[in-house]
Amino acid sequence: MPSSTDQPPAWPADKLEYAIELARKGQHIAARDILRRVVALQPVNQEAWLWLVALAESREEALQALEKAKSINPDHPRLPQVEQWLARRFPRKAVPRKQPSTDTGKPSPPAQPVLSILAASRTTVGLVLAGLAVAVAILFWGVLAQFQAVAKTAPPDKSQTLQAYLPELEAARTRHDWPRLISLLETLYQQNPDNPALTQQLADAYLQQGISLRNRGFIEEARPLFEKTLSLNPTYTRAGQEYQLASAYLQGRDYYQAGRWPEAIEQFESILRRDQTYPHLIDLLYSAYYNHGLSAEASGNLKEAQQAIEAAIALRPDLPAARQQLAAISYALAPDTPPETPLPSPSAQDQLIVVGIAEQRMLVFEKGKQVFDFVVSTGEPGRDTAIGDFEILNKIDVAYASTWNLDMPYWMGIYWSGPLQNGIHALPIVKHTGYKLWDGYLGQRVSYGCIILSDEDAKTLYEWTRIGAKVKIVPSLTRWLAENPHLVPSQF
Repeated sequence: MPSSTDQPPAWPADKLEYAIELARKGQHIAARDILRRVVALQPVNQEAWLWLVALAESREEALQALEKAKSINPDHPRLPQVEQWLARRFPRKAVPRKQPSTDTGKPSPPAQPVLSILAASRTTVGLVLAGLAVAVAILFWGVLAQFQAVAKTAPPDKSQTLQAYLPELEAARTRHDWPRLISLLETLYQQNPDNPALTQQLADAYLQQGISLRNRGFIEEARPLFEKTLSLNPTYTRAGQEYQLASAYLQGRDYYQAGRWPEAIEQFESILRRDQTYPHLIDLLYSAYYNHGLSAEASGNLKEAQQAIEAAIALRPDLPAARQQLAAISYALAPDTPPETPLPSPSAQDQLIVVGIAEQRMLVFEKGKQVFDFVVSTGEPGRDTAIGDFEILNKIDVAYASTWNLDMPYWMGIYWSGPLQNGIHALPIVKHTGYKLWDGYLGQRVSYGCIILSDEDAKTLYEWTRIGAKVKIVPSLTRWLAENPHLVPSQF
């Protein structure tokens, strides 16, 4: 019978354990690739981020993974241990010092003998590897020629300094170690800001590091690097294209998080026309169309809802939810069904939802009489749910949080927190895996700011409440009830 490592799991929810198993067996490259896919699909999976710190290919990737892990839970007991491991695994390298000057009159580049030795050693391997040796030699000579061009364009008093950096510059460029290359080039650029060849090399390094980050889904971190590239070379076509794509993506993400589906779709579609392989684009655009369809259906615009759901299906025909939704909308649009105009909603003025932070409870009133009593979870310390008087701003059957890659069933938005909207909803679900976040933790402060209900209670509240219903969030229900004796609940 084959072992568990012979058959990779099909679902991301199972891949973390598989990656850990591979890592413990020493198969670090395979484990790292799986962990990257896990965190792309499950951005709130702190355990996966912590393991990625240990297996990251570069110090920069490890630092980014560590920051993501800290943002999820800064009090995780393993964080100090992981930080120590990171410091041991990727110690900071010292910047090379200037070589002492000599009076030979014309210093020789130190990288030339290195390449000569490499070429000589390759010739001893034999005719079988001759073709490979030639290819590698050409690559090394090409990289070295670029940096030698930088040294040649420098004034005589600075040429020797540039020559001293050539071996390490060559090594970093050959390894595609863009952060190290950037660090070296920035040091040289500060000493030689008017050197055109050095300026172009630094611009190239910024661009390559930005593309590397973009390919791994770190769009927000990549855009400033494209901007730096353009500041050094405003006519750099590729950098301009990457900057435009990253800006459109981030603008679309902000629209998405605000529930502004048409604007989000417009931005994502503009990227899709230019690059269909852009990270996470298809899934985000699918979800924007799907949520737009749900929103249009809730407003009674069934034709618009149908078009949006059809667009979602075209992007992800493998997902059944959109097809099921389209069937329901098509049935509602059939000639023998009621017209699109929805029935008028009952007045929301008699509905009141009160949430107590201290008790982690929600009391629901209609015309002054209690109708529901629910256990909730509000924002964790540092991400506290706001205190105050609000109202139900919108209702979405399944909203999507791209920041965390979470579906949020029975969404009822109540207030804006910067560009994001906080609301009341059921237990959030990690998209594509079905994993329910915070399942079993209701009654504790664990959320990112929203008010979380059980699935059954969220469905009940969603069906009962109307847009415009009043929502009051108070520090203590006990104190608030004492101040409002006319609303004493039947049980508390």
